[in-house]
Amino acid sequence: MVCLSLLVFLPMSVVAQEFSSDMQTPIEPVYLSFKLYKEPAVCLFGTDERALHEGIESVIDWQKNLMSYTNNTKSWNMNTVVNPSDTFKCDIEIHFLKRPTQASYESEKIQGATWFTKNNAIVEVYTTQYYNDEAIKYVKDKSGKARPVIGEFEDVPIALLGKVTRHELGHVFGLQHMQSNSIMVTGPVLAEITDEDCNEVIRQYSNGW
Repeated sequence: MVCLSLLVFLPMSVVAQEFSSDMQTPIEPVYLSFKLYKEPAVCLFGTDERALHEGIESVIDWQKNLMSYTNNTKSWNMNTVVNPSDTFKCDIEIHFLKRPTQASYESEKIQGATWFTKNNAIVEVYTTQYYNDEAIKYVKDKSGKARPVIGEFEDVPIALLGKVTRHELGHVFGLQHMQSNSIMVTGPVLAEITDEDCNEVIRQYSNGW
């Protein structure tokens, strides 16, 4: 998938887009100077229960890896809130959506996007294979025959959904793309958070938020 960087929404907001359908030529994203200065509140938004669960697991996974890597169990806490009514206290927003909210994102056929405002980071993770015309969602009718659902696409496999969420959080923490041994590898590779990733976060934050 192609990674594309462009200005969106606020004058000081820069978007880092991920994973277009051809999976071939990533373009390095450009980042606004964004940094967390306190224990962050991570707000998850969506109606897809499996996605929300994977969002929680992704935050926990980053937290555990950073604590283990630094041998510090106190400085890497993140508070996770699901579907809060007030976003004022959200340092990181993760929105699980069936498809992009912006037409430009959809035309790039990306799997996730991250951008930054002056005060917080906003992530979109797309839960369906909207970029693949052959990935139509099918349901069984009363006779048991599978029939296509007009305008609906198959869900993204849960393992890839988790990888994309962890990858986008890596961007929030200041990481750029890497092509090996990293959650920041581009494309549909089912990578995990590694010591190399943790080391890059440490370069940004020393030993804690």
